[in-house]
Amino acid sequence: MEKEKSKAIYKQRAATAENANANARNRNLVQFNVRGQKKVNANAVFFVLANNMTISWKLDR
Repeated sequence: MEKEKSKAIYKQRAATAENANANARNRNLVQFNVRGQKKVNANAVFFVLANNMTISWKLDR
């Protein structure tokens, strides 16, 4: 039972989190070119926003 539950959770994660990570790598977001936690967070939030807008745009088409 536990193994099947774990497989289901991993499958769901693969469909959501891994896709976002792959998009980041494909857009060359493997390292930040800024210094400081605030600036890194701002860049990460900007990327997440842009990624969400892109996905939303694709779903509307």
